Amino acid sequence: MSMDSILVSNPRNYNNSTQNIPNDIIIDILTKLPVKSLLRLKGICRSWYSLIKDEKFVKQHHDTHKNRQKYFIISRGHEIFHHYTMDVPQVVDSTRIVSLIEPPIRIDQSLKVYPNIQYFSSNGILFITYSHDIIVMWNPSTRESRRIPSPIYNNRGSMYSFCYFHYIDDYKIFRLRCGDNKEIDIFSTKSNMWKSIGMFPSNYYFLGFNVVMVDGIVYMMARNKENLPSVTILRFCLEKEKFEDELLFPYVVPWTRHVLHSLGEKLCLIRILDDNREFWLYTMEKNSWNKILTIPLALKNGLKPVSFTEDGSMMFQSFDRRGFVAYNSTLHKFEQVNVGGIKGLYFNKVVTYEETLSSLNP
Repeated sequence: MSMDSILVSNPRNYNNSTQNIPNDIIIDILTKLPVKSLLRLKGICRSWYSLIKDEKFVKQHHDTHKNRQKYFIISRGHEIFHHYTMDVPQVVDSTRIVSLIEPPIRIDQSLKVYPNIQYFSSNGILFITYSHDIIVMWNPSTRESRRIPSPIYNNRGSMYSFCYFHYIDDYKIFRLRCGDNKEIDIFSTKSNMWKSIGMFPSNYYFLGFNVVMVDGIVYMMARNKENLPSVTILRFCLEKEKFEDELLFPYVVPWTRHVLHSLGEKLCLIRILDDNREFWLYTMEKNSWNKILTIPLALKNGLKPVSFTEDGSMMFQSFDRRGFVAYNSTLHKFEQVNVGGIKGLYFNKVVTYEETLSSLNP
């Protein structure tokens, strides 16, 4: 059934002020509304309820909002941690504020849990691991959540990531078990099951900083046991559930610090040179590295790129309790970004997501 037929199937959904408005205009207006407003509109009549739950409408709404990014934050307080959401801040707009949000399930919010939390986003859905056996997928816009079964073999210190594959309508979770025997497990929301894929390649040492997911590919830094001085990047295709060819670095300097990140839909490589205190940022496009930013670092501030702003600046999470700073590549300087409600908060990690009506349950 088309979206138009849903709207006209019940004539009671029209009143005198809307009966002459074409269906495509009504749909276009509705797709621009935030999720919170649409959830209220679902109760107006059956036809609107059916429309807002329609798969085509859900996709059209997501496509409309996918560039209107929001931040999800877990912040450490004095004795407990909290969850927050906020719109992506802008340098010229200091009206952004953080909003406290209840966690998706009842959990221990004491600080003893805090170091083990990992969280990621895909298709507007958050994936959160509070411990090795408390794993949740959560839509913060609709507040719908889904508890994921405990993995096959529970062990602390595992590294996770996940991705949504729209053409098969399936979320897949990647887990790398850390320890002496590094093994890879995959979870599918369609099958609701974990399965073991096999061992991490035996001819590489995993450099256990992080695993990064971009467009269905998991990237991991490693050293070839036969060529220890050099660092490489291994790629694991989550759709095909197998390793692909190595991804080479854009330069050969073996003992500098490298960190992988995802920035939107781009893979980023950060290189920090201690001697002259420079921050180099590369993005991967069409299997080729592109150096997009060089920032001189006068102070030893911890910085992590989070997103681009609407005016083209790059937003960084600052680990010196300044919250957010933006780098203006035209003026070549950092600018403080004021956000209401973050004073005194310490952010563990900030991930971007977009609003979605997507459901987590079959």
